[in-house]
Amino acid sequence: MKSRFTLLALLAFVATGCSIYHPQAVNIPLVNHRGDAQVDLSVGVSSWVLPDVFTFNATGSYGVNDWLAAQAHANYGGENAYGHLAVGAYRRLGAHGVLEGYAGFGLGGAWREAQRRDDVEDAEVARYDYSGSFLLPFMQGNIGWRDLTGAHIDLAFGLKVGAYVPDFEYKAFSSDGELLPRHSNPYSTTNLLLEPQLQFRMGGQHLKWNARFGFAWLSDIYGAETNLTYDWFTVSTGLTFLF
Repeated sequence: MKSRFTLLALLAFVATGCSIYHPQAVNIPLVNHRGDAQVDLSVGVSSWVLPDVFTFNATGSYGVNDWLAAQAHANYGGENAYGHLAVGAYRRLGAHGVLEGYAGFGLGGAWREAQRRDDVEDAEVARYDYSGSFLLPFMQGNIGWRDLTGAHIDLAFGLKVGAYVPDFEYKAFSSDGELLPRHSNPYSTTNLLLEPQLQFRMGGQHLKWNARFGFAWLSDIYGAETNLTYDWFTVSTGLTFLF
């Protein structure tokens, strides 16, 4: 009975959405020539067990010269936001293949106020809120193929490796609105981030439908004494404009 209650409490906790990170729905551009300009727009949903983060995503990528590429990305989900800038190098592999490597720096945040915590055994906790931001220096490698078949199919795989540097505060309150220090805590431990991503695009030469599946792993959060969590899975879909 106790293990069943623990499982139900964990599921309820996840459903409340104390999420301070989710895999980012960023375009894998597979830049393959000078002047290759892409604007990517998508909507995404992220989850741990149940969907709890919805985002609007925008990515711009550009082939600066015969080997240098640049990228800017931003997303917003009402209670979360993230953006990054990155520069990298690309190399064509045969007629359709592309290999890319980027180095970038991201900045994001998440916040939620006065949500009930029905999963907590201690009836002392009636409400909670959390807020904060994080820095994310990262490197990412991409490999894929562009314009396969007459449907201009693109297939790509990316792997981001970064240092997730958080600065968050979780606060718990009684039913009278009093802060409960025993249940409140800051979180500022740097995590190793691993974030693989799969991407599929198809359409015409200048407009393609895209679908992405992203995963994330942070090294510390679940091993720490914290009330915070993160979403390990993001799926997104949208349109990519190629100029």
